[in-house]
Amino acid sequence: MDILMYIINNVLSQAVFVIGLVVLIGLLFQKESFTKIVASTIKTMIGFMLINTGGQTLGTALLPLQPMLIKIFNLNVNVQSIGDAQMQSLAEIGTEMALIFTFGFSMNLLLARITKYKYVRLSAHVSFFYSGLIAALLKFGTNLSFISIVAVGSILLGAYMTFSCAYIAPLMKNVKGGEGFTLAHSSSSGVWLAAKLGGIFGNKENDLEKIKIPKSLNFLREMTIALTVVMTLMFLVISLISGPYWVMSQVSNGVDIITFSILNGLQFGLWITVIITGVRMLLSEIIPAFHGIADKVIPNAVPGLDIPLLFPNYPTSVIFGFLVSLMAGFIGMGILGALNYPVAVFPALIPTFFTGAVTAIFGNSTGGVRGAFIGSFVNGLILIIGQALLLPMIGSYAPIMRILSETDYALYGPILGFLLKILGI
Repeated sequence: MDILMYIINNVLSQAVFVIGLVVLIGLLFQKESFTKIVASTIKTMIGFMLINTGGQTLGTALLPLQPMLIKIFNLNVNVQSIGDAQMQSLAEIGTEMALIFTFGFSMNLLLARITKYKYVRLSAHVSFFYSGLIAALLKFGTNLSFISIVAVGSILLGAYMTFSCAYIAPLMKNVKGGEGFTLAHSSSSGVWLAAKLGGIFGNKENDLEKIKIPKSLNFLREMTIALTVVMTLMFLVISLISGPYWVMSQVSNGVDIITFSILNGLQFGLWITVIITGVRMLLSEIIPAFHGIADKVIPNAVPGLDIPLLFPNYPTSVIFGFLVSLMAGFIGMGILGALNYPVAVFPALIPTFFTGAVTAIFGNSTGGVRGAFIGSFVNGLILIIGQALLLPMIGSYAPIMRILSETDYALYGPILGFLLKILGI
């Protein structure tokens, strides 16, 4: 048991090892040379780490905005650091979470092998935290035994890993750079809704990425520059509203707000460049290598990969979706306040950025500007209202969900919690 837990916590929970193993096995099946196998495996793992590190740091770079927004809106909300929240959240469900993740991933592979849903979810880092949500709902919402929690949780996770990739797969044909894979991310429900709502209410001919701008601003078409400029302005405006002296004393460690804003904007530009570099490295290696597994182990298998792979082709949608989802989150917070809802919540900036960006991309793919707006706005409402409904159901897992609760957590989590309550298990 100790050896199994070590492998789960130190190998299988590290997505970079899962990605590397997939490439290694795929190239072995293709009978590639030793040098090709080593080079491609290392390049793929480095590419993934560039994407993952860039994405995590890009999200974390938003965190200085939290205390300023809390001050502006005069909120009584305590948001912990990610490290503290993770330590507290995993204390009571760590074992169940790890086992559900392992057996859930095994079930995903089994379903991909024996059913028509040939999707292998490779974003292990995303699935690992979703296994924690399932573990928390079962542990704190039912009277199930340890073994039953692991068994039921593994089935739920395996089904989620498979079918969330499956219902996104048909939508990939509408997005640039989406060839050869599907998305494996906990924004899947928001992505699906954005694409469907965009198709109903939008006009795909009015592409958000093709909006005409003055020639003097054409430099903003480049994602690195656009994100740097927009984020610099956002930090500056929010700093001004919060109060320059308060920001210097409470947030920026004495750095004036102009320098503080420019440095944070440049950090965004830096990490989006890291992501773009990683995307190129990863896709050039993993898609060809995955064909080896598809040919020998799981015929016609399709890899499920993370959402930053799409970001380089949609700079305007990324920024637009984040801002619209954030605005919707504050509106949702106001609705909850007007209803005197007893749980105080605040828009979690990291999931708002990533899910807002990807829902705008898919809303735009079917409905243009209007589709992008509707999709990311609905996403923002789900994030904040769903978080408020979810937190009372998950006991000690609540702190990490205040920070990392993405659309699937906020939508499927409360639904599962209410079903468990109705069933009275």
